Amino acid sequence: MLRPGAIPSQAHFGARLADRRDDGVILTPEGERLLESARRIEAELAGLERDITGRDHRLTGHIKLTTVDALAWLYMPVMARFRARHPQIDLAVEVGSELRNLSRREAEVALRATNSPDEHLFGRELGKLEFYPYARADIAADPEAMPWLEYGNRDCSQPSARWLRRVHPTIRPQASVPTPLMMYRAVDAGLGAGLVPAALAAGSPGLVRLSDEPAFAIAIWLLTPMELRQTARIRALFEAFASA
Repeated sequence: MLRPGAIPSQAHFGARLADRRDDGVILTPEGERLLESARRIEAELAGLERDITGRDHRLTGHIKLTTVDALAWLYMPVMARFRARHPQIDLAVEVGSELRNLSRREAEVALRATNSPDEHLFGRELGKLEFYPYARADIAADPEAMPWLEYGNRDCSQPSARWLRRVHPTIRPQASVPTPLMMYRAVDAGLGAGLVPAALAAGSPGLVRLSDEPAFAIAIWLLTPMELRQTARIRALFEAFASA
């Protein structure tokens, strides 16, 4: 029995769906079939919604994390522990200099070195990359002949150049490298002196820090779109990085 006025559009279906009577409306066989189908579709949609919501609360699925080489190098042990603890979550790590757009879902999570994270993203600051001047011990022994290296990428080149002009105004760099990880490798190999994140240089006892004051610092952020911050797998990844 349907409420008066709740009669489906009979013209739309080309068949009589209900008969109006003094005590209400009674569905025709065609109307009964339509109501049964509508209820089944409603139940299926509700089940699908519950399934999708449930999956978002399960520690399963896929995460694409985009980052740069130095941060991938430093945080790879964290990612390894995360995978060991959550084997049902597939973690794909993409390393490159081009920033992926999280809003367009080119990646779900970004591990970035930036002092101005996108305010439309949900994020957690993990620490800082503090850049100090380093050189290999044999090169540092002769400061007058010590060659200097510069950065070729935009994130580090400007603060690095400003520091060099302020502290060593007469020095002209003799080579350039694109990223902090490559700077660390170049300095460790003896190519020259350069500004290296202390977290990287700590792995090479043969390097000498040339100043007690950092040249500059860049914050490390873990970022994700606002709508993903409550997803179980994303929360688990954030917790893994926060406890590192």
